[in-house]
Amino acid sequence: MKKIVYLIALVWMGLMSSCSNNDYLNAIPAESSMLISMNTAKMSGAGSQTLFKAFLHVSNLNNTGIDVSKPVMLFEDAQGNLGVCAKTDNTKQLGEMLQKMGLTVLERQDFHFAILPNLWIIGFSDQSTLLMGPVVPAAQPEMMQLMARYLKAKEDDGIVGTPMYDKLDSIDAPMAMVCQAKALPEYLVAPFTLGAPKGTDPSQVLIAADMEVKDGCLWINGQTFSFVKRINDALQKAQATYRPIQGKYVASMSSHDAAGLFVNVDGGQFIKLMTDNRGIQAMLSGINTAIDMNSIIKSVDGDMAIITPSLGQSSFQLMMAAKLKNADWLADVDYWKQSVPAGGQIGEWGRECYYYRDGKTSYYFGVTNDWQYMSGVSEQVALQSIHAAANPISPVIQKKLKGQKMALVANISSIDKGTGVTTVLKPLFGNVNTLVYTLKVN
Repeated sequence: MKKIVYLIALVWMGLMSSCSNNDYLNAIPAESSMLISMNTAKMSGAGSQTLFKAFLHVSNLNNTGIDVSKPVMLFEDAQGNLGVCAKTDNTKQLGEMLQKMGLTVLERQDFHFAILPNLWIIGFSDQSTLLMGPVVPAAQPEMMQLMARYLKAKEDDGIVGTPMYDKLDSIDAPMAMVCQAKALPEYLVAPFTLGAPKGTDPSQVLIAADMEVKDGCLWINGQTFSFVKRINDALQKAQATYRPIQGKYVASMSSHDAAGLFVNVDGGQFIKLMTDNRGIQAMLSGINTAIDMNSIIKSVDGDMAIITPSLGQSSFQLMMAAKLKNADWLADVDYWKQSVPAGGQIGEWGRECYYYRDGKTSYYFGVTNDWQYMSGVSEQVALQSIHAAANPISPVIQKKLKGQKMALVANISSIDKGTGVTTVLKPLFGNVNTLVYTLKVN
């Protein structure tokens, strides 16, 4: 009997120890929209240690008061603030190190804070160390108040034990991510919400993925899902629409282009996903009133690339190439010409090649003799869309895309746009220029 009691006590102590190991993560708010876990014990090269070394201007994290042997978590809170959470090892050492850097260590609500040279704020308790920012000077007192609230949070307020954390914890990888689609830059949301029922809020669609930094790229291999069964069922069903990418247009994307979506689909099936997608419809709104893009998409059967050359432009920006099964919609072009909205014009620039122009939109499109759809903002760009770019994305990326069910390539320099994302990405991942997302196949 004594042995049984002893064994039960050991198991209980083990469970309590396992739980307490994660207590420092209570500083991450439960309503966070993004989590990236970095297990430094399993990672090599770039990672969370690089981040802290860069921010704290040290070459060695030993005796800094931060325990990076425990997983470090990058997060985005509900207000869109970026943060990093690590386990505190020794508050005295951490405070002394900051003072040696010439920083003033402030005490607020029993927690310690310092403003780093890059306008990020470090705050720490006996259990947790937070980095949040960047923060302009006028907003720093308010941010320290928010961080103090996070640092004092108990288990019920923290991320541990939430469905989002449990999903992250189930991914067996040195670096893993779970995030809501709404946490992504706006122009990346649409591809991840394809397949969700019409009217679905981006916060209800999540991405679970493992991550790796290699060959100058941040590789993300994952799947979309939802905690809402109806939405999750629709997302999983939609994945059956994608077929292996043959690679016909993987070289069409220039290394300078902002983003490119690559798929291989039957347009008749894919159009069902696109028509319910608010982001895709918004992207096509500049031309959809004059050109029946739905009919064009339905005629696709094979590889398709949708490339956005640049972001933040007031004018329409889209380059699309696709393999067609037919071009029956060409019979409707004369009708499009007659019904074009006021101020617009549809004309010809070659055999079965047309353009639409109005005061702020220019879109050239056409069909080749071998049933390829080509398009772009000018005649030159349209012709180029079905050929390799002068400076295409790297051969490593091109090779990786072939055989994938769906792939998204994004130029990281286009992601930031004042959000501070690259402030974290560069010290975290090193010299990474491109983000590549591929759909994980069960």
